[in-house]
Amino acid sequence: MLRLSVPIAVLAAFTFVSTAAAQAVQVRITSPANGAAVAGPDVTINIAVTGTTLVPGPEATSLQQMHVHYMLDVDPGPYLGGTTPIPMGNPNIVHTAALSQTFAGLSPGSHRVTVLLGLSSHVAVQPPVAPAVTFSVGAAGAQQVPRPVPLPAQLPRTGDGDSPLAWLALVGLLGLTSGALLRRHAARR
Repeated sequence: MLRLSVPIAVLAAFTFVSTAAAQAVQVRITSPANGAAVAGPDVTINIAVTGTTLVPGPEATSLQQMHVHYMLDVDPGPYLGGTTPIPMGNPNIVHTAALSQTFAGLSPGSHRVTVLLGLSSHVAVQPPVAPAVTFSVGAAGAQQVPRPVPLPAQLPRTGDGDSPLAWLALVGLLGLTSGALLRRHAARR
């Protein structure tokens, strides 16, 4: 009976430690604000993490080292229980230890990003830590930053002989004139 209770006690202690560690960890989305209208099409999600140091999955040396999963328009529900690994290879799910993630080329409309904290095994910590933000891309009222149009250092002057357009016009006029002269000469023969 003692043999069976030792592994169960170790498992229970491990579960308690991982649960306690996960409860001390907080992930907060700092921008964009929930419900914000953003210009897009590129949107950067910024987070703040307390209670742990994030470690990229491939660099993890223990199961308890954590990283985040930025999930763009992906339902996190199937992964919140901590038994189903968060899949790799989906461009809308980014596995990283970075405190910001830019999603490029988002279509206009409403989008949702969930930031799911996971262990090095790519399963969600328990209890799950998964803040989310919803925002609109290209929505009315979104501040568009106008891009300046570069101006040439000096505009060409009318009649300026050094202008490439003037030279092209002269070459074209010479071509028309020479063609007309050749046709007249051929007609006389």
